[in-house]
Amino acid sequence: MRQHMRWITLLISAMLITPAQAAPELPPGVRLIDGYIPRFDQKRRMDALYGHRLDDFRKQILKRGAAGEYLPCSSQILDEADWLIGSTRDTARIERRLDDLSKSLTQSAEQQRAAGEQSPSDGSWGGCYEAWFLRMWTSADPLKELVAQGRQPVHPLGFLKEVDSPQKIVERFRRLTTSRVLDDGIDNRKELNLTVTGLGQLLFLPQLAGVFPPDWPRAPVSAALIEYMDREWQDPKTGYWGAWYQLGDRLIKTEDLSVTFHIASYRDGRIERLPELIRTTFRTRERSYPYGWQDRGAQNCHHAYDVVRLVRFGWSDMNDMQKAFARAQLAIILARTIRLSINSVGEVDTRPYNRVAEAYYFCTSLLDDIGYFRRSRNFWSNLEFDGEDLREKLLAQLKDLPGDDPMISAARRKLELRD
Repeated sequence: MRQHMRWITLLISAMLITPAQAAPELPPGVRLIDGYIPRFDQKRRMDALYGHRLDDFRKQILKRGAAGEYLPCSSQILDEADWLIGSTRDTARIERRLDDLSKSLTQSAEQQRAAGEQSPSDGSWGGCYEAWFLRMWTSADPLKELVAQGRQPVHPLGFLKEVDSPQKIVERFRRLTTSRVLDDGIDNRKELNLTVTGLGQLLFLPQLAGVFPPDWPRAPVSAALIEYMDREWQDPKTGYWGAWYQLGDRLIKTEDLSVTFHIASYRDGRIERLPELIRTTFRTRERSYPYGWQDRGAQNCHHAYDVVRLVRFGWSDMNDMQKAFARAQLAIILARTIRLSINSVGEVDTRPYNRVAEAYYFCTSLLDDIGYFRRSRNFWSNLEFDGEDLREKLLAQLKDLPGDDPMISAARRKLELRD
């Protein structure tokens, strides 16, 4: 047994690659971790100015959500304010959106209901968002729910006019991929990620093809986006995608777990450079999200779900040492999820999220994808899990949460699946 454990330790140690050293002579106001992860003073200043107010609003929304209230307008404004604080220095807009958020919290769930419904003006969901990419991003989940129910959207998807040609979509992504934060004060990373998330689902998921008008050029637009992703954007050395930062005459390309997960996931793993991608995923285990797995020392189902899905896609390309490392890490992720993210009665820890629905959706998705509930999903081990008790507890918790939220519906549907 001792010899076996020593071998496992050696296998795990062999997979850990020492990060590169930080590059010298950086522009003022920029700090790089491991030579490629930018942290800007601007974000620290904005967090200091507005972080406490944002956290207070988040706690109110989570508390009311846990009590069964569906507050789509407040949640949307919170998302937008969070993005503005983390990615811009537009104090006037931040102040206005925080005032809007405060006013929205005086409204009841019934008064906010319209923000969770499709808008007749442009066919999007997310009536309390101002930014186009947020309305587009939040429209993907309701559209998936409609398809799952065998229904069609009531209004045409006019918001997709922004990307209705190969030229438009490639130009948008080229613009968003590179940020010049020291020059214009805008970090495109979050907008880039949510644009990938929304458009990746709308353009790549087969089940959503039917929600587009017959004359909408979905195939050529999708092909153009894939061509850009694979030929211009993916790093051939790491297999990863991420935000790029122009700092003077230097271009820094980041390795972003979330961006990479969304591209790989919505293309169902049909991507190039999977061996490189897996090596990078293992190498970044100790880094902080979004450049690694860690979330301030806590367990976060969202980030762990990203890791599990990428490991699933790369499993057949792994050698024996990589699979041994992966098994050890997935066992740790599973144990921490059951022990730290969910309590004994099936309540999910909502603190890392903006909405209660997100917490239940991501923890359910993680446990389903790792094969805890369905043996057919257990790609990585011969272990037999008894997940029925936890499945029933989670379903019982969902009964008391707002069914209008598409993430709650999606979590329930995953929990009800059987082999």
